[in-house]
Amino acid sequence: MLKKLAAISLTAGALVLMAPAVASAAPSTVPAASSDSYTTPPGVKVGDPVIDICEVSTIVFGPGYFLPSENVSVSVSGLNAGNAAVSGNTAATDGSLTLTFRPPSDGEGSYAVSFAGSRSYTATITVAHGHDAASTCDHDPGVAPAGAEMPLTGDGFELALTGGNVSPWVLGGGAAALVAGGALVAVGASRRKRA
Repeated sequence: MLKKLAAISLTAGALVLMAPAVASAAPSTVPAASSDSYTTPPGVKVGDPVIDICEVSTIVFGPGYFLPSENVSVSVSGLNAGNAAVSGNTAATDGSLTLTFRPPSDGEGSYAVSFAGSRSYTATITVAHGHDAASTCDHDPGVAPAGAEMPLTGDGFELALTGGNVSPWVLGGGAAALVAGGALVAVGASRRKRA
């Protein structure tokens, strides 16, 4: 009985502690199918489609979406849209574009951010009042200015957001199971020596 419990505890602890390593071992790119002869169109990604007042949403266009160095016309419609801030309406040399949108401090509801250039696109961003809504964005130290990221260090490098999080409860449970299994093995070994 004691041997089975020790083996189960050690196995469970090892599996729980190995899970993050196994999850990140998957290949990051999927090989393309050999019969796919069509090129994929450049993509568009809205970073945060639902934001709070004073937060920033980023709209990213992939390479080749616009002409190189194209000046793209951007218009915003919604409640008090004239007070909204946008930055980054010039495409890069590869045709990509990153635009940041900050709603007005008294804004609420849906905002349509329209792009008119060699291609057109309209992104919808919803602004909601959260629990810590500020009356003005100028006095909120936790919010980065429009077009800026919160740097990790003073030299401008930032930490990548990978999206993977492991609950501390899972890690603690795995470590506890590993310690308990080791203790049971030690107790079993000491019993054998006495017998």
